[in-house]
Amino acid sequence: MFKETLAHLRAYDPGPSVEEIKKRYGLERLVKLDSNENVYGASPKVSEAIVKASLLPELYPDCRDSDLRRELAVRLGTREEQFLFGLGLDEMIVLISRALLERGTNIVMAWPTFYEYYCHAQIEGAETKKVPCGKDGRHDLDAMRDAVDSATKVIWICNPNNPTGTYVNDQELAHFVDEIPDDVVIVLDEAYIDFVTASDFPRSLELLKDHPNLLVLRTFSKSYGLASFRIGYAVGQQRLIDEIDKVRPPFNNPRLSQIAAFAALQDQDFMKDCVKKNKDVLEMTTVFLDEKKISYFPTQANFIYVKVDNPKAVAEKCKTKGFLINPFQTGVRITIGKMNDMKELLGILESAISETSAEPSL
Repeated sequence: MFKETLAHLRAYDPGPSVEEIKKRYGLERLVKLDSNENVYGASPKVSEAIVKASLLPELYPDCRDSDLRRELAVRLGTREEQFLFGLGLDEMIVLISRALLERGTNIVMAWPTFYEYYCHAQIEGAETKKVPCGKDGRHDLDAMRDAVDSATKVIWICNPNNPTGTYVNDQELAHFVDEIPDDVVIVLDEAYIDFVTASDFPRSLELLKDHPNLLVLRTFSKSYGLASFRIGYAVGQQRLIDEIDKVRPPFNNPRLSQIAAFAALQDQDFMKDCVKKNKDVLEMTTVFLDEKKISYFPTQANFIYVKVDNPKAVAEKCKTKGFLINPFQTGVRITIGKMNDMKELLGILESAISETSAEPSL
């Protein structure tokens, strides 16, 4: 009855709600640091714009996201025709996979990285070539290049990488892009770009002119605090955008999401203040981890990957103390929270690591 390619997939499991967890553990307060959300929320201008907007519930939204398209083109120095909008980057990944992948094709991606790249390749019947990150948590671009073959259609580069927070620098990326055949689409997922402080981070949009196979993804879910509005976009040369646009559902971005994103763009001071706070708290966090000799990957995002022996047990102990963090195979990913919250969590984390170091893995 169902596609064979679904057999080995699992549906996304968001886990119990915040209220369910609080009830289960008898908590009065639960700090959510497991999903890389902006802990400072969205600009007040977003609420103001939505309140002032005419709802017009009977009308379909602007299919082209016209106001947002024009605003981004000016800010990014691109043409309006170079954008494609989706319900967050999750839908952009769906659209790219639907347009480019089928049985007999493959994708190349790092591992660990964002799971959805693999998930939607699987749905379309494509093979996935997972290239392990190095011991430093970074993409192994040489190995990824060597994994490309005649059936490769898409290469995914998450930069900064989720969940490690590490990044590919400008020279590495420029060299890699030059070596990849023009018929292989290179997707740069830059969901966390606004948090980047590294001076050698790639200026990816400058590469678009000379590389028609390059696609850059960005989102309003992270630094702009609009995760619940689900709006992200791709930037690329018009031919690539036009082809992927053929599989996009019409009217996919709700009107209020477009209004919210446009309003958020007008308040750069708020976004930059969020980024500065993230930087300050991250610095405090890394000083603590260094002092306690707790290993982690240096990060360019609004989260940090801490290497621990028993990730699930560590995350569970933090949960019982009122903090949600995300366990992975070799560590836990922690959203950089507010200063006081992070100071409290770090003490809990240190104790949890000590208490679980001798326990069997869950």
